[in-house]
Amino acid sequence: MRKLFLIGSFLLCGFGLFAQNAFDRSMPETYVNTVLSQRQLIEISKNFSVDKVGRNADGTFDVRLCVGQREYDAFEVLDLPFTVCPPLRANVRMAETYDDLVQSWNRYPTYGAYTAAMDTFQTQFPNLCKTDTILAQTPGGHALLVAHISNDLNNRGPKPSFLYTSTIHGDEPVGYYLMLRLIHYLLNNYATSTRVQNLVDNIDIWICPLENPDGTYASGDNTLNASPISTRYNAHGVDMNRSYPIAGQSVSGYYEPEIQAMMDFCEAHQFTMSANFHGGSEVVNFPWDTWNSYQRKHADDNWWRFVGRSFADTCQSINPYYMRDEENGITEGGDWYVITGSRQDYLNYFQHCREMTVELSTNKVVNYNQLSNYWAETYRSFMNYMAESLNGISGVVTDSITGLPIQAQVYVENHDRYNSEVYTRLPEGDYHRPIKAGTYQVSYYAPGYRSKTFTLSPTDRQVLVHDVQLVPNDWAVRDFGDAALVVCPNPTEGRVSIKNELMKINAVRVYDVCGKLLNTIPVGDLEVSIDLSGYVPGIYMLRVETENGVVVKRVMKN
Repeated sequence: MRKLFLIGSFLLCGFGLFAQNAFDRSMPETYVNTVLSQRQLIEISKNFSVDKVGRNADGTFDVRLCVGQREYDAFEVLDLPFTVCPPLRANVRMAETYDDLVQSWNRYPTYGAYTAAMDTFQTQFPNLCKTDTILAQTPGGHALLVAHISNDLNNRGPKPSFLYTSTIHGDEPVGYYLMLRLIHYLLNNYATSTRVQNLVDNIDIWICPLENPDGTYASGDNTLNASPISTRYNAHGVDMNRSYPIAGQSVSGYYEPEIQAMMDFCEAHQFTMSANFHGGSEVVNFPWDTWNSYQRKHADDNWWRFVGRSFADTCQSINPYYMRDEENGITEGGDWYVITGSRQDYLNYFQHCREMTVELSTNKVVNYNQLSNYWAETYRSFMNYMAESLNGISGVVTDSITGLPIQAQVYVENHDRYNSEVYTRLPEGDYHRPIKAGTYQVSYYAPGYRSKTFTLSPTDRQVLVHDVQLVPNDWAVRDFGDAALVVCPNPTEGRVSIKNELMKINAVRVYDVCGKLLNTIPVGDLEVSIDLSGYVPGIYMLRVETENGVVVKRVMKN
C-alpha cells in the first residue's frame, strides 16, 4: 500500500452540516459514502480506494470509498463527514461440486468447486483446454489459475493471444461466475458452433476467472457475499487494482505476489487484447484511468469507443435497461474518475496490449436466481470482443535474406503515442494491430534492419494481412550461412557456379545491394551455374535455399 500523504486543509473544511459515523475496527474493510469537490476527489483518490463516483447538479460528487483496516487511522485524521455503507447482502447459493455448478448455472462456486471445475475442463477436453497456474500459492493459501483454450495447445502459431480475467476485487464475483461459464460454453460448443470454432482455432485464448481468491473467500472457502464476507482487498489489505506500476512512471520496487505473478504472466504471453471484469456499476471503461481525455487521450480512442459501444449495444439488444451508466454504457476511465495503478493502464502502457475494464452489475453480488440473466445479456459481447483481436492489421515480419522471423516495432506514424505501438512476437514474428478503419502510414523498425513504411487502409471488423520483409543494414557486405557452400569464380565476368556437396539446392534468388529481387532460379540439384553476364558490374547477393535452410553468398560481378 502506498504511503499516505496528508491531504491539505481544503479537504478538512466545509462539512460541518454532515454527520459522521465511526468505523467498526474489527472489520477488515469498510465502505463509506461522502461528498467531495472535484479537487478533493482528485486528492483523496491518491491515497484511498475510490469505488464509485456520481456527479451532483451543484458540481460536487457523491463518492463511495473502501477504507481498509490499515487505513482507518489515516482516514479519520482527515475529519471527513461520512456514512458507513451497510453491507447489501445478496441471496446466494453455493455449488460444492462441478456438477452442482453446471447443472443449472444458478450458483456461485465454493473454492473447491472452482478448482474442480478448472480441472474438469481440461480432463473432459484435453485437446482444447489446459489449466495452468499463474501463482501456485497466494498469501491466503489459494492459487491463481488460468484456462488455456486453443485447437493447438502446444503451438500458438501466428495468431493473437487474448486474456480475460475477473474479480481482482474479491467482493465482485459476478464476472467470476461468468468467466467459468464462458470456459464451459466455448469447450462444449466447439464441435457444433462455427462461431466458437473460429475463435478457438484462430485465437490463443486465456481465461483467469478469479484474480483475487483470498478476497473472495476471505470468510472461508465455502461462502462468498458482499464485503466484509468477501473483501475488496487481498489478504494483505491491498487494493490490487490500485497497486500495479503507474502509467508514465517506472516499474520498480515490491509488488504484491498476485500482481507480480500476473505481470510475469502477461510479459511472457504478449497479449494482443484483454479485459478485466468488476462489479458495482454497468459500464465499459477504456483507457486511460490515469488521465482524463482532456489531459491525454489514448491513441486509439476512436477504436475504443467503437468496440466499447459495440459491447454495450449488444448487451442492450438483449436487455434495453442494462449497461446504461455514464455515456450510455461506456466511458473513458479518467473521465469517470481518475485512479492510478490499475491493471488496465498497466497492460496498455507497459505491455502494448489493448485492455478494457467492464463493470458488469450495479450490485457487486447479485442474487443466485439472477446469474443466468447476466449470462444471457453478456456472452455475445464477450465473444464479439474476443473476435476484435482478429481484426485490424496483422502479418509476419521476416528477414528478407534468411526468411527468418524477426522482432520488430510496428508504428503508426502521426498516430501512435504513449506506448500504443505494437511489436512482433517470436518465434513466429507475427504482429496484430487492432485499429479503427482509416488510412495510415505504418512503419516497421528493427535494430540492424532498414525500416520500411507503407500506406495501409484497414476496415472495421476485417483483417488486413500485411507481411513485411526487412533488409539487414549490412547484408551487402557479409555472407550468411554455411561455409560448405562454394561460389566460384568470385569475382566473375559472367557465369558463377554454386556447389553444395551436402545438401540439395532447391532454388537461388539473385538480389542487388538494395535488396531488390532480380531473378529466381529453381534448381533441385547439388550444384547450379548462373549467368550474371547481363548484369552491370557490382556486388550481388545470392540467396541459396537448400534442404537444410538458407545460405546467402556475396558475389562480385566485374
